[in-house]
Amino acid sequence: MAPPSNFPPLHVIQPTQDHHCTIIALHGRGSNGPEFAEELFEDKSSSDLTLSEHFPHCKWIFPSSQERHSTVFEEEMDEWFDIYSLTDPSTQEELQVEGLRDSIKHILDIIDKEVEFVLAGNIVLLGISQGCATAIHALLAGQHRLGGLVGIAGWIPFRKQIVDVAGCRDDGASLSKFYADILGLTGARQSNACQSNAQQNNVIPALLSHCADDDVVDVELGHQLRNALMSPGLDINVTYKEFVSAGHWIPSPDGFDSIVEFLRCRAFVR
Repeated sequence: MAPPSNFPPLHVIQPTQDHHCTIIALHGRGSNGPEFAEELFEDKSSSDLTLSEHFPHCKWIFPSSQERHSTVFEEEMDEWFDIYSLTDPSTQEELQVEGLRDSIKHILDIIDKEVEFVLAGNIVLLGISQGCATAIHALLAGQHRLGGLVGIAGWIPFRKQIVDVAGCRDDGASLSKFYADILGLTGARQSNACQSNAQQNNVIPALLSHCADDDVVDVELGHQLRNALMSPGLDINVTYKEFVSAGHWIPSPDGFDSIVEFLRCRAFVR
């Protein structure tokens, strides 16, 4: 599977049994696909199994971001997009546009190729930190209605704008118009409130988790993400899990148990 231009090769872990579903997992800033895969599959659930062992029918795709110039760190680093502040992500939001646009297109290209093998509803996006932020926008900007989202220690860029357009309250604006105007992306699905009854489909399930002691992405940003995705019109059914400690990661085994439970509730995951 060849990646779009200027992105590193995809790190793919093939299913050990018949291919029924695909999970596209996005790393955080300063990491890459192979490194995230190694870290994600190191920890185990309370059943003493890794995520890949729990779901042998799943293909795991770990994309890597481009190397970009970080305004804050004043150096090149692996990141999906540039950002000025994680204390207030809305500060100098214009810095996020170019990388976010390119990265969303990359993820949507991967999804377009993957639907040749499985149904779009059998594809789940998973992301941690900046990878979670990117995955959320790929979910909202894409034309395919995916099977779900797992967001870990995440936040959402352009939160206020997304909340405003979610219910078409901004002079009839839609998600499609937002992504076209701000990020130069076309073809985004409209928010549920903008669609006729005949166009509305089932909601997309999302599992969000965050640790109270996260010193990289403050848990309050996780609360803001949760509330944003619960906005009327986004048609996302959010399950939120907050853990006491594990920092900027997934607590083991409890956090992994919650991911396993969430994925098992999806009918396509065996």
